[in-house]
Amino acid sequence: MKKILVTGSGGIGGVNFIRALKLFKNEFFIVGTDFNKYYLQFGDLDHREISPRHSDPNFISLLNNLIEKYNIDFLHPQPSSEALIISQNLEKISTKTLLPSSKIISTDKLETQKTLEKSGILVAKTKTVNNFEQIDNAFEELGGGPLWIRAKSGAGGNLSLLCNNSSEAEYWIKLWILRKKANFNDFMIQQYLPKRNIAWDSFWYEGKLISSFTRERLEYPLKHISPSGITGTPTVSKIIVDEAVNSIGEKAVKSIDKKPHGNYAVDLKENDDGGWYVTEIDSGKFHTTTPLWGYVSTKFLKQDPTHNLPYLYTKLGLGEISDPESLGSDIYPEGLHILRHIDCGTWIYRDDGYKEQVI
Repeated sequence: MKKILVTGSGGIGGVNFIRALKLFKNEFFIVGTDFNKYYLQFGDLDHREISPRHSDPNFISLLNNLIEKYNIDFLHPQPSSEALIISQNLEKISTKTLLPSSKIISTDKLETQKTLEKSGILVAKTKTVNNFEQIDNAFEELGGGPLWIRAKSGAGGNLSLLCNNSSEAEYWIKLWILRKKANFNDFMIQQYLPKRNIAWDSFWYEGKLISSFTRERLEYPLKHISPSGITGTPTVSKIIVDEAVNSIGEKAVKSIDKKPHGNYAVDLKENDDGGWYVTEIDSGKFHTTTPLWGYVSTKFLKQDPTHNLPYLYTKLGLGEISDPESLGSDIYPEGLHILRHIDCGTWIYRDDGYKEQVI
């Protein structure tokens, strides 16, 4: 059995990643870490270890202790924060990884937007502010509300709120500054794109696109009690096929990384004009439901194991596959939904009424 170490294993993405690998009986012994001792119980792990947060100076040394103790063959950091700190310390990590460079992982949303725009890719109009007086000007220059107030970095709709006017934006920013959770230069003000919300998930190996799929986010959990209505991971998403999205996604990734290597997740929003606007690119991690689609692919769709992206990624990371064939875009069937919610299980569903519980 190959020994795999998964950090952030108690989070949704980590649990899904482990679930996708555990389908392959007796192939993987999985050690998991998480700083939350309760969430650490969720994953189907062979050993659990409470870890410090990624910002703790003991984080890397704990991983190396586990690598030595369990003879770990491959390390997968699921949260982007942990992927970044590991990529910055690769010379200290004593096992295999499959990550983009730390410079790619650490690029903030504003810098990504500038790069995309230079490449001719549509992005939301954006303004940064350094003081309260500039908020009014930003609303005026962007055509008035509603506008998104967002953090330049972080996942799950970090510090985001759709504000109708500059007063709302001022109060929102002031709140987080008063709480000492943010500074002015952490925020940006961005055009509101009102239509479809899309994720393009892709996997690359040494500059070659191996596979991708596109899904539309239709519902979020507990959105009615979230100020932004966005809670990081969808309860309802649907596979779509759109060649324009495939083309934009591929071009967007190549614009920020000339030789993509690993996982790249592109978020897009549709505007009233029907155009697709790239709002974010995350690298070095899986979207939280990407491994769940891999689990469905193997267990219910009975596809080739390489369509299970955590499995393909791990096999490549281990060096057991050295020259992967391209699976192409749209690796999952159009129209298939995943439905999931707290205490309700997970289902696959189609609009023709077919449904099946998967978890």
